Amino acid sequence: MPVSISVVIPTHNRAASLRRTLDALATQTYPLEAVEVLVVADGCCDETVAMLQEYSAPFALRVLEQAGQGPAMARNHGAVHATGQLLLFLDDDIEAAPGLIEAHVHAHLSRTGQVVLGYLPPVVHGEAGLFPGELRAWWETMFDAMRRTGHRYTYCDLLSGNFSVEGTLFAHVGGFDASFRCHEDYEFGARLLSAGTEFTFNADALGYHHEMTDLDRALRRKYEEGIADVQFGRRHPQLRPTLLLTRLETFFSPPSRILRTLAFEHPVAGDTLIAQFQRCLDFLERARLRRLWRLMLDGLLGYWYWRGVAEALGTRQAFAEFLADISKGDEESDIPELDLLDGLEAVEQRLDEERPAGARIRYGRKVVGRIPPQSGAERLRGVHLRPILRRELAVPLLKALVFEPGVGESAAADHLLEVLFERKWYYRILRNRSRFAAGGAGVSWRRSGYSGR
Repeated sequence: MPVSISVVIPTHNRAASLRRTLDALATQTYPLEAVEVLVVADGCCDETVAMLQEYSAPFALRVLEQAGQGPAMARNHGAVHATGQLLLFLDDDIEAAPGLIEAHVHAHLSRTGQVVLGYLPPVVHGEAGLFPGELRAWWETMFDAMRRTGHRYTYCDLLSGNFSVEGTLFAHVGGFDASFRCHEDYEFGARLLSAGTEFTFNADALGYHHEMTDLDRALRRKYEEGIADVQFGRRHPQLRPTLLLTRLETFFSPPSRILRTLAFEHPVAGDTLIAQFQRCLDFLERARLRRLWRLMLDGLLGYWYWRGVAEALGTRQAFAEFLADISKGDEESDIPELDLLDGLEAVEQRLDEERPAGARIRYGRKVVGRIPPQSGAERLRGVHLRPILRRELAVPLLKALVFEPGVGESAAADHLLEVLFERKWYYRILRNRSRFAAGGAGVSWRRSGYSGR
């Protein structure tokens, strides 16, 4: 018997897009007798419900209606009525590739208790121009990071448009917080990671995202994100350092200071001024002043984000108090010391068993470095170690290997170098060992072929 799966699709007044989504699900390679689709019509006043009533589906199709309570409540509504062992959440603008459901199910069969994140390459509609290109690049950059071996997932990696989870796990964590009208997926992702859930990216779970966002929608979305970030920070004080508003305050620039001041103290004047700047974008694009166009776009997005923050907090004093009340947590006490002389595989196994928030890395008597706790991220796993050693800790690791006595005869060092940097690094390091001991004179890591990135 194939694993049963329930596909939950929230929708609001997008009948044509929803039909395309349903048509794509009808061509799935996974046995359709094991598939049910629950469409939750959230305050629809177009022809959505009529279309669904007439739609001839080769799978079990159930239509649920609710009175404009938002996408988070719609997904919860669908999940409550679902009968499948797995829940697959799709947005109504996703055109599933034929193997999407099968890829999700197979990923869950390989390991239980995980969340499977699907791939959503954007299909940007509308006029050609710089903005659709920026939108496409934003989406692809996000998925490129998840493709890398050893990617350390954060709550921001959970995108509600294409992901699957066991129904029991969804219920255990509590589903989506229906009070969120934006970033409800991030908030759910934070609780999943806090519960120790593993995230997995599966590029074969492919759904084409028919992105209809234009500039006006993007600016409105930024305003909603500002409100949601304050709500998120109140719900999860320990994650406030990860929020955009905190990072903007930490790395403050004069333009950002001006935008924040306008948003908090002069919103009417700010809205008028920003509207004039928005009209300049077309001129900058026609004049091919791309750098200025991007700076102007960043300013527009930043202003409307701050407007959302100001709407949620009210005053500058409330903002200062919000930033001051940042929980430190006790993750610093959960940092074991790991010795690579024990063997790379042994250290990886220990990380998988202990799942610490961070770690201190040694090679014998030599300190290599520290993997700090990362707020909002999954706890360390063995798969994270090699990419971190290759990138963040490459130079101190290579120096430790060179300075540790007996490196030339050490099987552990030989194995580390061969696995992490390929064998050619072994000989280059040994040839330069005396210069390292003298303070590194004449040695260039970049010239020797390794830049640390």
